[in-house]
Amino acid sequence: MKKYIVLFIFLFISLASALYIYSGILSTTDEKTVQWKHKEREIRSRLLAVPILLYHNIDGKGPFSVNSDVLRSHFQLIREKNIRVIPLRELIERLENPVPFDDKVIVLTFDDGFLSMYEKLWPLVLEFNYPVTLFVYTDFVHFRSKKMISWKKLMEMDRSLVDIQCHSQSHEDLTEFSEAGDLDSRMRLFEEIHLAGRIMELYLDKKIDYYAFPYGRYDAGIVEMTINSGYDRVFSTDYGSNVITRDNYCLNRQHVKRDYSIDYMESIILGVR
Repeated sequence: MKKYIVLFIFLFISLASALYIYSGILSTTDEKTVQWKHKEREIRSRLLAVPILLYHNIDGKGPFSVNSDVLRSHFQLIREKNIRVIPLRELIERLENPVPFDDKVIVLTFDDGFLSMYEKLWPLVLEFNYPVTLFVYTDFVHFRSKKMISWKKLMEMDRSLVDIQCHSQSHEDLTEFSEAGDLDSRMRLFEEIHLAGRIMELYLDKKIDYYAFPYGRYDAGIVEMTINSGYDRVFSTDYGSNVITRDNYCLNRQHVKRDYSIDYMESIILGVR
């Protein structure tokens, strides 16, 4: 009888050990499956990079101004290639919850705040139903001339397909203040980054979430100040598309210049460049 009891205990322990090991294998397998699914999603996200185009003036002077008929051809090309123009905010939402887009998408941005944004860009935006983001620096609006836009016009645009965001106070090279490091320079950085956003919030009666660096120039200290000032994302002029990952705080934008051919623009729009 004693022998049977010992045998029963041995079989019970063996069965319990087997179940424990088996459950551990299942748990490890499930964990690896979940990890692989996350990895697969990340890979697919990186394959579906999103370009952000950067324009400046329309029908103006200089290499960064494009003619209105050329801009129309760019908008038409985007439509012909079945590329969906999405609001910048939609891209940011995907960055917060990294899920790739099912279709080909692109983001359109314009810098500075020329009057041509109201007179020439906005009619095109309404015609094509393309959402755009306009980064404005506040001094350009305050010290108005014939080529500069007004707060009233900005508010009007902001209500329909145009999202107005911050491009500093005076469009100075922020790295010069950062490198100087003295108290006056630190105060200027505060004005250019933090104060500029708060001024825009007062005039436009909205929260300002994004900041575009003047000339696309920045360093680690400048990025840290934008974070402390409450901006959700910042934007450079570094070339390249943007992969959909949560870590993307500073996003790239692709400059569009006057002398770009339509073939070159097609390569940018399709994410080849």
